[in-house]
Amino acid sequence: MNHEDAERIPPAGREPPKLPQKDLANSMTDRIREDYAGMSKKPGLLSTAETLLRHPGQVLYELREGRAASATLMLLGVAVVCLLAYGFTMGMFSFGRQLWAAPVKLAVGLLGSALICAPSLVIFTCLSGSKTSIADVLRMLAGLLAMASLLLLGFGPVSWIFSQSTESVGFMGFLHIAFWGIGVYYGLRFLFGATRFSDGTQVGHLRVWSIIFVLVCLQMTTTLRPLIGESDRLLQTEKKFFLTHWGETMCGE
Repeated sequence: MNHEDAERIPPAGREPPKLPQKDLANSMTDRIREDYAGMSKKPGLLSTAETLLRHPGQVLYELREGRAASATLMLLGVAVVCLLAYGFTMGMFSFGRQLWAAPVKLAVGLLGSALICAPSLVIFTCLSGSKTSIADVLRMLAGLLAMASLLLLGFGPVSWIFSQSTESVGFMGFLHIAFWGIGVYYGLRFLFGATRFSDGTQVGHLRVWSIIFVLVCLQMTTTLRPLIGESDRLLQTEKKFFLTHWGETMCGE
């Protein structure tokens, strides 16, 4: 045995270093399992938001076994505050009435989409054989909204700088949809991980529901138009499919 080989052998009584577990870092279910305990602080807007990002398992514990009502209200409060703040940056593209209309429409749109899709989420969960209660499913839906809204809020400064430096409605629409898509992805990730941890079942049924939820949210952007840009009306009465509306907007530019 040479000197180099001797250096590779760990000293007696000391465990060899463990290789990093990439799957553990990327799995929301495993993160929840590690953090599953009560929150050290009383659920509030700031404490709930920070805990959801850092220790999602603690939030899920409160929703299932702890201060469920308080935690759910705080999650919904986080969602509303973040959506209103991000919506304000959307309104700064045109200013005027959009400064208050865009935040209200964004909050109503996402929360309304969740409300519309809540019954189908409960039905898909029951059809999958899950034993998770209806109340727990709805509380985890509140977690999805809060997580997605927090991601949107983080993109607020980027939204603002582009809204002040471009006049392209089409580009701004694409940018907002991209940010929304990232937020919803992480929100669905929380819902998938929480469901798998709570019930120990597969989440194939949630993939079907997530498609429905995304489509409803996208159609809501057209129903509540205009979210960006100027218009003589607060809401448009003409019925349109969201792909048709996006195509007309891009062709109009």
